Amino acid sequence: MQIFLIGSGNVATQLGQALKKCGHKITFVYSPTLSHAKKLGRKLNTSFGRSLDASLIARYPSDIYIIAVKDDAIAEVAKKLPALKNSLVIHTSGATDISVLKKKFKNCGVLWQIQTIKAKTKVDFKKILLVIETNNPASKQKLLKLARSLSPKVYTLNSQQRRILHLGAVWVNNFPNHLYYLSQSLLKKNHLPFEIFGPLILSTAMNGMNNPKESQTGPAKRNDKKTMNAHLKLLPDKNYRDLYKLISKSIINTYK
Repeated sequence: MQIFLIGSGNVATQLGQALKKCGHKITFVYSPTLSHAKKLGRKLNTSFGRSLDASLIARYPSDIYIIAVKDDAIAEVAKKLPALKNSLVIHTSGATDISVLKKKFKNCGVLWQIQTIKAKTKVDFKKILLVIETNNPASKQKLLKLARSLSPKVYTLNSQQRRILHLGAVWVNNFPNHLYYLSQSLLKKNHLPFEIFGPLILSTAMNGMNNPKESQTGPAKRNDKKTMNAHLKLLPDKNYRDLYKLISKSIINTYK
């Protein structure tokens, strides 16, 4: 398929490379920052620029236009594009409703990867679960074909289901990662290696995949007030203490 890529960040970079590897042709890379468009355009061996006017779009006809930008910019980018009656226009956000595209485009959809994406990290899309949503059967057929060329794991969900899934991803990915950082900082201040927790982190993730409620351990699960009070005295500031108390209270309430 012919793909017009709008964006030059983490998702655009990884998705563009994966699509090219799967045999799709990237016709153009757009970014409001020309140096960013140039960098990714050269990486994908394609044309690039910072314009989305109708004359430029006409010069690079494409089957699918992928809007891979931050959530707050999706609507703004959609406004800049012409109507594109015969092409499919999709965004890559987990939290943004398809309606942001439905208002303007006859054929539209969403392609969202359930995975943390960084531009410089090697990503194997074959192992990533993809979620799609479209506004009509023809669009679904086209987007399914594109998604399945990237990964065998493709689910079709509506916007509400996708929002809930995205919220769940924040709980299992973003929040734990922040707690890892706080733990790492605490250990660093006390001249202890964070790497020592590697096996513990991996085993916790594996146990949590099977039955997170049954896998819970620790002083809050036992309601061990003496240990929790001792922990609070060791924590360096109010941010740590407030989080410790809040999470501990949630665990106590769950298992009391």
